[in-house]
Amino acid sequence: MNKIKYYIIFFTFNLILAQDDVIKIPIFSDFQISSERYLTDENGNIMMYVNVWGEVGRAGHHLVYEGIDLATLISIVGGPQPGANLKKAKIYREVPDENGTLVYKIDLNNYFESGDRSDFIKIKPNDTVIIPKKPTAYFLEQIGAINTVLSLINLYFQVSRL
Repeated sequence: MNKIKYYIIFFTFNLILAQDDVIKIPIFSDFQISSERYLTDENGNIMMYVNVWGEVGRAGHHLVYEGIDLATLISIVGGPQPGANLKKAKIYREVPDENGTLVYKIDLNNYFESGDRSDFIKIKPNDTVIIPKKPTAYFLEQIGAINTVLSLINLYFQVSRL
């Protein structure tokens, strides 16, 4: 009977103290290399998340390579849509730069006209790029509703004449 107790205690401690022989494959989020939310992929490429909102093809939260420039970022998200106000693009930082700047205003028309990237700033993790609509785009977006209202007014006047 003592041998059975000894074996039970022995196996219990072995189960408690046993090391897992399974090799754990690291997942993408295990590669965070700094508090600035940089990540590395399985090939060692440094990646980061950025947000792109507004008049682009696929607005949202995107994982991109560190060192990406603004033109490439906008290309990755599908480019500017018709009605995008390229003169008033803004980049919002999650944390202010070393000079205290939290918001950058960028005129992307210069780039689209000349290819000059000198106005671009470095994209950092969790930056939010916003490309707003032109005022005319808001109007054109609502033209269907305006047309419906005018048609109803016209119908009212036509029926009231009878």
